[in-house]
Amino acid sequence: MRTTLLASACVIAAGIAAASAEQSRTSIGVLTCTSGDSVAEGGAAESRMTCGFKPTGSGAEERYSGTLRMDGQAASAPSGKRVWVWAVIGPAKVPGGVLAQRYVAAARPTTGPAAAALVGESNDAITLQAETADGAVGTATQIELKLLTTPA
Repeated sequence: MRTTLLASACVIAAGIAAASAEQSRTSIGVLTCTSGDSVAEGGAAESRMTCGFKPTGSGAEERYSGTLRMDGQAASAPSGKRVWVWAVIGPAKVPGGVLAQRYVAAARPTTGPAAAALVGESNDAITLQAETADGAVGTATQIELKLLTTPA
């Protein structure tokens, strides 16, 4: 009986530790992108962009290409080259190339820091928190990134 109780307690403790580790999210780096002129389409605008992800610490920079979508007022902002900077939030340990996915604006507050966050569709543990949008009106509502270089 004691062995069963001890084993059960160990399993529960391990589950709690694993859940706590999964929820432990931190800044894992900075994603900087440059977008060109956007193409407007039915109240939305889409731009192609090139990006660099610099992990926190000593990791190698990763290069990505992608698209950025803005809706509403942001879609009617002046055209031209823009620089976008996102803080990348996620688990402390992530594999190289982890940013290659689509990010979407999730249900969130309309004001405050969470208002400019994009959440990964295939890996929702990764969030992009807008730091700057180089004078753009509004925020991006969706981006999709593809890895260009394989991390070393």
